[in-house]
Amino acid sequence: MNFNQRATTLLQLPIAPLTWDSILKECDRLEADFLHIPSAYKWSLDYKRFQVEHARGNHSMSVRYLKSAISTAPYNNEILGDYKELVKKTSGIKKLTLIIASKKNEVQALKLAAQFDQANIEYMIVSGSDAPSIGHVRALQVDASDRYESRPQKVAAAFTWAYENIGNNVGIMKVDDEMVLQDGEKLRQRLAQFIDENTYVGVPSASLSHDRCLHWGLCHDQDLNRRVYGRPVLRPWASGEAYYLGPQAVEKLVLSLLRFPGLFEGEYYEDKLVGDVLLFENTDLTEMKDVNEFGLSWPGAVEASPKQAAFSTQPTKHLDVTGSSLKITSIK
Repeated sequence: MNFNQRATTLLQLPIAPLTWDSILKECDRLEADFLHIPSAYKWSLDYKRFQVEHARGNHSMSVRYLKSAISTAPYNNEILGDYKELVKKTSGIKKLTLIIASKKNEVQALKLAAQFDQANIEYMIVSGSDAPSIGHVRALQVDASDRYESRPQKVAAAFTWAYENIGNNVGIMKVDDEMVLQDGEKLRQRLAQFIDENTYVGVPSASLSHDRCLHWGLCHDQDLNRRVYGRPVLRPWASGEAYYLGPQAVEKLVLSLLRFPGLFEGEYYEDKLVGDVLLFENTDLTEMKDVNEFGLSWPGAVEASPKQAAFSTQPTKHLDVTGSSLKITSIK
């Protein structure tokens, strides 16, 4: 039989204990025997695997195969609905803070965690799975690298973990491990204020003069430390030191990255990735002047006005490096 005949026969098999193993093995054989499988069939194979694992009660594998089916058929709203229903749950925790950390910065993360403990703020410390775990009862290792260049995947995995395991009614505050909690009561008030809104809140950090070499010297991959960032600036995005996503915004982010994993390609800055995705999802940024409005502070912050952080209508500056001195000229 050719591919179409074998695939059609497979897809017509009922999901029952007597067919579970044979369905999974035939899916594997088809992918081994045929170099090209049209996406219209590829998503169906993964969806069949999902049905088998779901019937078996193997939740983690069923979610994995369903996600693969969605990324292959991103405009199929029925299987997207299956995913939402599969992971759907509500939680008594309606606001959660994710401290995005790494094993290298464990000491800083633990200091911030202690401040959250004292202020009675719910949080998790997130690191990657390819490094030793952080020594804390609220530490979470997600399925992403702990390296700097994998930060977009780490943050996305953290939001996804919260969406799948805590609940789809949870608003999430993301903070870097370098942050300091200055006013716990102010942060609690802000989180209570935002919880019922489909909101995206943060300090704008975008301009046409965005530093496209910002990641240099931070990446584990030395080639990236000399590769200029190549994605376009679409609008101001919330600076990664701290930003908040309401429950609906969290769902939009998780589902969009699940449908289109190619959005990660060439992206080194998680805060810009989040901002770009929410732009595509028609979610506006509610701007704050600085992180102090969250009750937080950032020791490494450089003071700048909001106008400097957002798109500017002023002439951009150009460095003239000809000769022995630097000159700054305006480009009208």
